[in-house]
Amino acid sequence: MDAFTGEIRLFPYNFAPQNWAYCDGSLVTVQQYPALYSVIGTLYGGTVGQNFKLPNLSGRVAMGSGGTIGTNVGNLLGADRIVLSASNICSHNHQVWARDGSETAAALDTPNNTAYLAQPRNIRLYNSTVPSTNDPKLAMGTIGPAGSATPPPTLRNTMQPFLTLCYCICLDGEYPIRS
Repeated sequence: MDAFTGEIRLFPYNFAPQNWAYCDGSLVTVQQYPALYSVIGTLYGGTVGQNFKLPNLSGRVAMGSGGTIGTNVGNLLGADRIVLSASNICSHNHQVWARDGSETAAALDTPNNTAYLAQPRNIRLYNSTVPSTNDPKLAMGTIGPAGSATPPPTLRNTMQPFLTLCYCICLDGEYPIRS
């Protein structure tokens, strides 16, 4: 299998082939892999001239470098989970449809799937008539948040669907000539 020193490939098995190592952030010495060190240096961490880290793709996906969000080679970005709380949810509005006036003929004792809360008349609270866009609208600020309870922060998964494979780096292959 011809490969360049420092080349990264995905493998569908649970072992690293000969002359390859897992891309797991391992610290290796320059003395062990001088050719690989000359290609990637301490781009992924380590101490110049002594040791260097292999790229760490454990639980990560590779992304093309460049662009405007700090995607330089070697940068680790993103998270597989975030804490979702009231403070990081954007403010938003909900539209309320309501009718005005007396509609005793349509008043119901129990709601159905098209009912909405109506002004209590004759002890019936729900109206089965679907509101229209011509019905009166409440002025902005008429209704505000109720209560003071805040949902507790929740850890949320942000991962796309995935299939786990092994990222490996070639430790000793054909030396890549820079162009």
